[in-house]
Amino acid sequence: MKKQFLVLASFACLSSITWAQTDTISSKRNLQDVVISAIQAKQRTPVTFSTLDKKRIQQLYYGSDIPTLLQVTPSVNAYSDNGTGIGYSFFRLRGMDQTRINTTVNGIPVNDPENQGVFFNNFADLASSAEQIQVQRGIGTSTNGTSAFGGSINIQTKHLSARPSAQVSLGIGSFGSSRLTAEVQTGLLDRHWMFYGRIGQVKTNGFRQNAGAQVQSYHFSLGYVKNKSVLKFNFFGGNAQSELAYLGVDRNTFNTNPRSNPFTHGETDAFNQYFNQVQYSYDLGRGQTLSASAYYVRGGAPKFQFLAEGWYTFDALNIANTPYYVNAPGDTTFSPGNVMTSYRLKQQFMGAFANYQLTRGKLDFVTGIHVNQFQSDHFMEVNWANYVPAAFKQNHQVYFNTGYKNEASAFAKVNYVFTDNVSVFSDVQVRQTSFKYRGRDMEFRKEYGKVEDMNWLFVNPRVGARFGLNRFVSLYAMAGMSMREPTRFDYLQDDFAPRDVKQNEIKPEQVVNVEFGTELSGFVNGKINVYAMEFQNQIVGTGALNNFGYPVTGNVGRSYRRGIEIDLKKQIRNYLNIWVSSAFSSNKIEQFTQTYSDEVSGLPVSQTYTNKDLGFSPNQIHNIGLESFVWKKRISAGLSFRHVGMQYLDNTSNKDLSLPAFNVLDFQLGLNPSSFRIKGLPQISLRVNNILDARYAPSGSLGGWNTINNAGQRGQFALFLPNAGINYFCTAIWLF
Repeated sequence: MKKQFLVLASFACLSSITWAQTDTISSKRNLQDVVISAIQAKQRTPVTFSTLDKKRIQQLYYGSDIPTLLQVTPSVNAYSDNGTGIGYSFFRLRGMDQTRINTTVNGIPVNDPENQGVFFNNFADLASSAEQIQVQRGIGTSTNGTSAFGGSINIQTKHLSARPSAQVSLGIGSFGSSRLTAEVQTGLLDRHWMFYGRIGQVKTNGFRQNAGAQVQSYHFSLGYVKNKSVLKFNFFGGNAQSELAYLGVDRNTFNTNPRSNPFTHGETDAFNQYFNQVQYSYDLGRGQTLSASAYYVRGGAPKFQFLAEGWYTFDALNIANTPYYVNAPGDTTFSPGNVMTSYRLKQQFMGAFANYQLTRGKLDFVTGIHVNQFQSDHFMEVNWANYVPAAFKQNHQVYFNTGYKNEASAFAKVNYVFTDNVSVFSDVQVRQTSFKYRGRDMEFRKEYGKVEDMNWLFVNPRVGARFGLNRFVSLYAMAGMSMREPTRFDYLQDDFAPRDVKQNEIKPEQVVNVEFGTELSGFVNGKINVYAMEFQNQIVGTGALNNFGYPVTGNVGRSYRRGIEIDLKKQIRNYLNIWVSSAFSSNKIEQFTQTYSDEVSGLPVSQTYTNKDLGFSPNQIHNIGLESFVWKKRISAGLSFRHVGMQYLDNTSNKDLSLPAFNVLDFQLGLNPSSFRIKGLPQISLRVNNILDARYAPSGSLGGWNTINNAGQRGQFALFLPNAGINYFCTAIWLF
């Protein structure tokens, strides 16, 4: 802690240095945007999107992760393992989880290439450094990395500024939650150089028991500017330590002790991710710009400790030639009792992309390429067990395998303005990707399964148009198709290959997406859109989780997601705004077959379902907020209401396996005394979440066994992932 305060003091001292400079970099702001502008939607782009600018992010952010911020946009349902929004936090967009949502930071794809998930807790507090977050719903425009299915999240970090500044943020809240962040902008140095830096820590004990999380993070940017170019280096990442809490609780426990956590034996993990990027933008003149970026990402899991109780034996890991522990005379079964396992990862990810943009007259043309290469070592160690074979040593490696994922893509986008009121848009992406799995024979365990080398080639086209009816109303329409490959977990459902695996066991997903919308300005500002997403071979969760908290998944045939989304804001008075972010949807599978085990005989039993609701896809999500600014905007207050409809935990529309609808009311109060011109006064904000102390679970999973009896009764039951009751977070921000 002493070191942290020394660093904070150093940052504060930097702010006392005075530069007699104007913000000359403002003329370079466009060049800083160019690197990611190729994958972002612009105002004239006929796709459905919402944008959170820096001011809105600062207003909403208090320490909870990116998923909580995104809840103010339509069709988003966020949740966290420990119930606070700090630590492991996730979201679904149009009912689809983050493995089907493309996420980039400064154009770097942050979805894990193998399993395509995103873990914001690995680099928490990124929102402190965010310049803009754009949420595209549906397949959107071409982007870097995995194909966007549910949507895409484009995060742009802060611009370098020629004006020096510094900021210190200190926050405390319920359940031992806290945030400490320090930032500095050096301003323009030697007429060309600029630097931005942030260090921070967020932590919580968690709403749930034994569910604490602590993350140290950083973000540094160094830029060199000339008349026609910007060279920029970005470094960000973090170290996260968490107690495991991804398992839910049954209905009775949820009603009587929602803070309960099934993990009670010290199950913890630690993850880190370090992102390194160089960006270059050059103004070629005559409306032409060229940009390029290279990145290198290193990540790993120093530990992922999971206690497997009783049922989990060394034999279950296919360990050969290990001595058996004899429980009783005549018994030849080796039984280790409880085993504390530690799953480990070591990853490296490198890539590059380049874009050319031409804006001249009525034409806006962008083309680009992107390549990357990924390697991830997966291995497991046995930390301890009740009975360990004599040949084993502490932290013995049981298995070891490596996944390799390579990708190359290219795109071209054209937007042509026929008149001030009519424009057309075309976008096509070609994407090739491959996956290889290589297992290693260990001392006591032979590699059990072989995985076929896999290759996919996808062509993803989009077309659209935009029509301006008048200066207050515009219409847009878009149609497109996107395809994406299955993930490593989709195939293996485990950390190693439990059997021989072929590529055609799981089919790539395909969606045809049609969007119609209107954009309003004047009396009310915002967008209203309707959409249809028609899927073939959609990969969906069964409701069950594997040992790592990932959904157990599989293909279904034809399915769809259709709905209407509303994203509007209205200024009622000079001091009062109202905003509405709502979604109504229908999400169905036309027909699929699910296999169970007979409760008595254990034999497989197949059952076919038709016209059933997709799991984790509520038919309604509503956010309504009031914002008020009084006393010359020195005081701000906000009240927001959130409703999420009932969610099924699997795809059989079984109400016994569902989460009830919930309503949440949040309150925020802010004080900005800067106009008093009194040194040392901070900006203060108080956020009180769930002020009505509602008991609710925004997500969950299935417990029990995948069995069925003669009466059709399932052997599974609902598990609830509880969110915190009434809680607060108070933040003080000092600006220098």
